[in-house]
Formats: sequence, structure tokens, C-alpha cells
Amino acid sequence: MIEHGGNIWQAKREYGLEVNQILVFSANINPLGFPKSLKRIISQNIEKLDTYPDPECSTLKIKLAKSIGLLPENLLIGNGSVELIYSIVKALSPKSVLIPTPTFSEYEKAAKLNKAKFIFLPSHEKENFKINLKKLLTSASGVDLVFLCNPNNPTGFLFLKDKLMTVLSACKKKDWILVCDEAFIDFVKDGQNITLLREVTRVKKLLVLRSFTKFFALPGLRIGYLAADKRLIDKISPYQPPWSVNILAQQVASEVIKDKDYIRKSKEFIFKEREFLFKELEKIKNLQAFPPSANFILCRLKKAGFNSTVLSKKLGKLGILIRDCSNFQGLDNHYFRVAVRKREENLKLLASLKKVL
Repeated sequence: MIEHGGNIWQAKREYGLEVNQILVFSANINPLGFPKSLKRIISQNIEKLDTYPDPECSTLKIKLAKSIGLLPENLLIGNGSVELIYSIVKALSPKSVLIPTPTFSEYEKAAKLNKAKFIFLPSHEKENFKINLKKLLTSASGVDLVFLCNPNNPTGFLFLKDKLMTVLSACKKKDWILVCDEAFIDFVKDGQNITLLREVTRVKKLLVLRSFTKFFALPGLRIGYLAADKRLIDKISPYQPPWSVNILAQQVASEVIKDKDYIRKSKEFIFKEREFLFKELEKIKNLQAFPPSANFILCRLKKAGFNSTVLSKKLGKLGILIRDCSNFQGLDNHYFRVAVRKREENLKLLASLKKVL
């Protein structure tokens, strides 16, 4: 089974297709593709590949800090946010970790590698996988570190700002650290008013993870960042491998954050296409779609004797990759996830789903 979405190389081998014959609904990447400026940026910096990259990512930190209203000392740049997840757990060495489920599997893996005890806080289908705030705060009182994915992958559940502030208030009073993973916050309507980025200077036990991968369609370059109080950044950064962020990734990230036109068009496109895809999925017999908040939609199969693994293989043979969610803690083989793509591609997914189901 493919553990994460977007593995077109394994799909290519399994289904005997060329890469350009595969539609990837299993990875939640901006369907508009990377910004047009990317080719220019790479071509201008290609001759720098015989030079080691800046290990501190100084230029990127300065530009990024300015764009989000923080100081460079509050930032740590990484080879994707996943590298930073592992660095956080390694550096802080928590004895116990709270993980609301279902959610991104790398939190649990990082905890396991560092021999931390992990406690799951399940959310349930009958409540559209809403994370119970009261239970979260009660469970957090007995742990060292809490992972919170907002919006949550794969369920799409989103904590609004007032609920997040309640969590932060508890975080300040209690002896635990909050890691808020905002990898998909750029796809959220009013996401700029929900993010906790600005709170890291006020709440010393808060860490916020962000990614360039999803919104700027850069999974092949691998770049993300961590925002936190300087003391936490200083504690975590020694656990990061040297030169982990390559020159091209640093240069590209420094430029794309200034592309306001791309950012605006991407948001408008996603909001419109997400609504269309969700409404059409709701019409399909034997299928339940859960309300989305980002650029992906969790679905449940209601057809007896038919599961997500079978569905993913049938669609794979048609050149369509979906994310079989049976390996998510708290889900089973009735669930799958699809990304929001362009209209023509979404129509092909819908037609194929109707055909197979």
C-alpha cells in the first residue's frame, strides 16, 4: 500500500502507465501548478549549484519574516515541514505526546522514533470528525507536547480562532507545548485570520509549522518552515542536518512569497472548484463526502462489499490516483481522500467514480 499520497513512481510501476497519463488526486497540491516565475528563478540560479547553500537560509528568513510580521530569529527553515516535525520531537524529547486522530501519520512516527508515549484523541464520523475541545484540553493536561493539524488532514476539520485561543490560553498555564501544523492554512477562507503565526512571540510554548509544498506546488523542491519563540528555535535548530535546504529551494521560496497575483488567483480558484467538487461528490450514490475546509475532501464508501483499497486500484488502472485512507489511525477501508483539481480533471474523477461504484 502507498503510505502517502502523490507517489506516481510506484503507481507508474504498478499500473504500467506513463507519468503524463496519471491524474494525481492523492496529493493535495495547488492544481494551478507552481508560479510562472519559477523557471526564471531556477535558470538564474542554476550556476550556483557548485556552491554550498546558506546553512542559515538568512536571505529567505529576512524576506519571509517581513512578509508574515515576525523576526528572522523566530524562524527555522527546513527541507519540508516533515523534517521539522522530526527535529522538534528529537530536540524537545517529550515523554508523552497527544495526537488527535485521524491525522497526519508523521507525528506518531516521530514520537515512536524518540520512544515517546503517544496518546490518541479520536474524533468520530457522526460528528464530521470534529475535535472535541474540552476533551483535548483535558487530555493535554497529562502530556508534554500536543500535535494539532489545522486544518486537519485528512478530515478537513478546522479549529476557528476563538477555539485556538482557548487552547493557547491553556498552553500558557499548563506545562505542555503546542505544535500547530498549518500546512494547508493557505487554502482556507479567511485563513490569514485563523493562523497562529503572530502568536508565537506571545506564547512561548507554541510552535507553528508551515509548508511551501502544497500552496505553491513545490513538493519536488522540499521546503517548509517553523515559527516559534527564539529560545525554542535555538533549541531545535542544532538537530537539523546541515545544508538541508538546497540553494534552488531557498531562492524560489524567497521570490514566490511576493507573487500576490498568483496567491490571489489560487485562492479564488480553489474556493470555487472545492465547492463544485464537494456538491458533485454528494450526489454520487453509495458515497458520503465530508465538508471540506482546505483543498481536499474526505469521502466514505457506503457500498457493501466494496472498500477503499479496491476502489483505489480500480481507479489507478484508469490513471486516477486517490488516497486510500485505510492506514490512517482511526479510519478503516471505507474511507478515501481526493484533492481538488481543475474542472476537467474533477469531471473525469467524478465520471470514473460513478462508473466504478
